[in-house]
Amino acid sequence: MTYLILEWTGTELIAGRFLQSRGELLFQGSASRPASGVEELAEALKALAPADGTGCRIALSLPLSHFFMRDMELPIRDRRKLREVLPLELKGETALETDELAFSGLPLADGKVLALWGRERELAAHISAAVAAGVEPEVLTAAPLHWNGLLPENMQGIVALTDGLSLALFRDGEPLFFRALTTDEDCSRTLALLEISKGITVERLYRLDASGDGNGTPLPVDGELAAAFAGDGATARLHGSAWGLARSMARGEAVDFRSGSLAWTKGKEMARRQLRLPIILAGLLLVLLSADAGIRYALVKRDLTSLDASIGTIYREVFPGRKKGVDEAAELRAEIRKLGAGGEKSQVMATLNRLADAKGDEIQGLYEVEIDRAQVRLKGDARSAQAVNGFKNRLAPMLAPIELGQITSKPDGTVTFVLRGTMKEGAQ
Repeated sequence: MTYLILEWTGTELIAGRFLQSRGELLFQGSASRPASGVEELAEALKALAPADGTGCRIALSLPLSHFFMRDMELPIRDRRKLREVLPLELKGETALETDELAFSGLPLADGKVLALWGRERELAAHISAAVAAGVEPEVLTAAPLHWNGLLPENMQGIVALTDGLSLALFRDGEPLFFRALTTDEDCSRTLALLEISKGITVERLYRLDASGDGNGTPLPVDGELAAAFAGDGATARLHGSAWGLARSMARGEAVDFRSGSLAWTKGKEMARRQLRLPIILAGLLLVLLSADAGIRYALVKRDLTSLDASIGTIYREVFPGRKKGVDEAAELRAEIRKLGAGGEKSQVMATLNRLADAKGDEIQGLYEVEIDRAQVRLKGDARSAQAVNGFKNRLAPMLAPIELGQITSKPDGTVTFVLRGTMKEGAQ
């Protein structure tokens, strides 16, 4: 991802490009044009607009003097909520109605909140100029609000940064105070007034301008800042302000005035275009899943219909004299429980199992079994009369006495037979 930071100092427009690679923001180059007014700014934007600007994340930084600032006692640290609350808190306390202003907020190290606002009409004009140049900014802000990323790591105490146009104070790396400047004497006077009025003593003053003239010492360049500019301290101090803004954008921490009527909508449109294909694919997947569910339902319904038909066939074979039952499967289960399969006291099922074990292969089938307490009456088919006698002998341990009824021969050589007997006491 490439970040294009358009930093307007009030007299010059500087376009700095930074490439995000493996978690680092690397300086790619810069260009500048003189721009001492709004019209010249518009011309400079057109001159510096890259041909591939649509592939960048763009921020437009205005001088800190273009915004109004005020410290407030608010127990809110979330910037989005601050943006909603500040118009209500400042209603009646600004020169213009709050409806004509754009607000943003920045939590400070002393527990207070820095309220920031600007004239919406002026900010909209700057955005329109950038749009006309083909570099619509995603973020509209002031770069000095993001200088905390330029400080050396683990910086302790109160330090100040200045580029001759703005002054920023930080306590242990957290924002503490901001002010637009006009001269170096203004910087010295501001620091003296802060010490007198608020008891804030600045331990170190660093400068961002390349010359290092005036109060303070050049900002030490190390850590991420040094890596971004390949250790070139002069270039790092010259473009560090833009780098700090790009770093805040990458982390989603940039102070932004693009909200409400000034809100950036291009990103939402791009996101919608990017999501169009996934949404279409998701819809197709949903259709396929619905079709698969419908097919599965049809197959299950067909299987259930076939099972109901099979149960109905068995029901009619078991109970030929009954009409169609309301719940054939339930009636069959009830009858099986009556036979003793469900753990009841009845021994009917056990008797039938023993008869089935005793009949062997020579007995073709028992088509009628009548059990009345201890009395058992059998009718069946056998291959021969000898097979019937063998069956009778196998039943001797179970039935006594056993009476063999009439044996009737069939044209195919098989016979039908009738057997009666009484269950032995030990066999019940």
